[in-house]
Amino acid sequence: GSLLLDEEADAVLNTSDNNTGPIIVLDRLRKMVWKLTMYRAEKNSAGGPRDMLYQQLNVHLDTLTGAWGACERINGTPLPLVYVVHLRTFLLLYLLLWQMEAAANHGWVALPTVFAASWGLLGIEAAAVECERPFQWHGNHLPLGKMCVVSSRNVAQTLNNLRG
Repeated sequence: GSLLLDEEADAVLNTSDNNTGPIIVLDRLRKMVWKLTMYRAEKNSAGGPRDMLYQQLNVHLDTLTGAWGACERINGTPLPLVYVVHLRTFLLLYLLLWQMEAAANHGWVALPTVFAASWGLLGIEAAAVECERPFQWHGNHLPLGKMCVVSSRNVAQTLNNLRG
C-alpha cells in the first residue's frame, strides 16, 4: 500500500518550497511509527518490546533526518564568490594570453590544439559549477529518485511485516 495519503502526496509534490517536502514525509513516518507502536502497546499492556521497537525505529528516523540535513547543507553551500571570480578571471586571462602566444610563436597551426585544451579547461570549470548543487533533477546530478524508490519499498515492506 501507499505510505502517503493522496492529500499528503499532493502536499509533498505541489509545494512551492523544496524544503518542506522532506519534512512532511519525515513527519508522516514519525506519526506512523507512533501509531504502530502505541496501538500495539495498548493491546499488550506490558509494552516492553513495543517500547524498544519505537526507540529503534525512532533512531532510524533520526538518522534519516540527519542525512536529509546533511544533504541540505551540501546543496545550500555555494562556492565562495571570491573563489569563483578569481578562478574565472585568471583562467580566461591565461587562456587568452596562451592563445595569443601560441599564434605568435607557432602560427595558425597551434590554434586547434590550444582551442581543444581551452575547451577542456573551461569544461573543468563548468563541471565545478555543476557539482556545486548535486541534488537536482539534471543528468549530471545524483540519482536521488531511484534511491528514494528503493527506500520507500524497503519501508513499505518493513511496515507490512510489522502489521502482519
